[in-house]
Amino acid sequence: MKALTQQELQQFVSYFAPILDGAQLQDVLVNDRGLALGFRKDVHYWMILDLVPNNPLMLIFEEECPFKKGPKTKPVSLFMNSHARNLYLTSMTVVEEFGRVVRLILKNSLMECEIEIRLIPKQCNVIVKAHGKQVAWDRPLELTAAPVVENPPPPRTLEEIHEEWLNEQTSVKKPSLDPVAQWEKQKKKDLEKKNKALSEIQKQIESDKHDLWYEAGQFLKTHGTLQVPEHLRSCINFQESLSWNIENSFSKAKQLVGKKEGARERLIELQEEIARLEKSRYQEKPTKTALVDLMQKAEARGRKLHLDSGALAYCGKSAADNLALLRQAKAWDYWLHLRDYPGAHAIIHRQRDQLISPGEIQEVAEWVAKESLSSKSLMVGQKVAVVIVECRFVRPIKGDKLGRVTYHSEKTLSFTLRHS
Repeated sequence: MKALTQQELQQFVSYFAPILDGAQLQDVLVNDRGLALGFRKDVHYWMILDLVPNNPLMLIFEEECPFKKGPKTKPVSLFMNSHARNLYLTSMTVVEEFGRVVRLILKNSLMECEIEIRLIPKQCNVIVKAHGKQVAWDRPLELTAAPVVENPPPPRTLEEIHEEWLNEQTSVKKPSLDPVAQWEKQKKKDLEKKNKALSEIQKQIESDKHDLWYEAGQFLKTHGTLQVPEHLRSCINFQESLSWNIENSFSKAKQLVGKKEGARERLIELQEEIARLEKSRYQEKPTKTALVDLMQKAEARGRKLHLDSGALAYCGKSAADNLALLRQAKAWDYWLHLRDYPGAHAIIHRQRDQLISPGEIQEVAEWVAKESLSSKSLMVGQKVAVVIVECRFVRPIKGDKLGRVTYHSEKTLSFTLRHS
């Protein structure tokens, strides 16, 4: 949405100044985007100061405040609550020499407070002055004379401005929840990181430090450690022997040359990565595919239980069926079995990052218990323990015809049977 033009601001102040004259400031709300000042006269008026840097706006609403209070306060709002709240608005004027600047004067018989509202794009600010002190929304910049605008666009009506702003509030996505904004933010971070690494690699390639170490080695071979030039002294450890220093100097030179070769290869890779990243565009993640029927995939027989979350639980009809289901299960699927009793086991087949609620786990655990124990041995109120573990931690015992397995990292769910 476009910021208010000079003509629109004049129109705004001319209309609302007499309406708000004598109104008492009773509320000061703040969020990351700006301020809402609540004035009480015959009705409750809300002055919205939307301090978006490129498109600052000033609006007035009656009774209903379309501005949500943020979780944190700001110094300017605290200062207003202390020095401006409960004062009466006595003046509301445009400071024409500086362009889009509005000055409010609030006072009573004992106190006076001035609020300067700057609605200049990229210089928007709210500055509050009282008792010789001053607090601002942002660091104040020095104001200069407003430029002359030739052929200004026709002004919008107050109703159009208000409606346009309200529509924007309802349609705009929060940056934190907008996947495109999140992706663009991460792309910017990645580019900054890679460009910084590119700069460091270029410095490494352009460095002539290896020449310095090579020169030091040649000097030591010819002259020893006597009268070492100043620029080579950093390469020499005078606590060590001459032979050690010669070997160390040539070794360092060789090492730096090798690093340069590796840096050149990395430079090419990094340039290609940056080029790909700059060309990249946001793509929505593909929707998750539906779960494959594990029973059909394993060519097994058994029972199936549909869970509210969309996951599916399977219980084989025989040991062979159970084994076939286990072998077709995903690593993140759950395997359940009645602890300390032979019998059926179940597999909860789910999406990789899908959460299964404790209630659903108990539902499957009860199902496993009923499939494993005879109906005569099941009783309402009976205590039952079921092992649950991800399928990645379950291994069939080789050559075992009964379908037995080993497992680890399990959890045990103990519960009371709710119904037979």
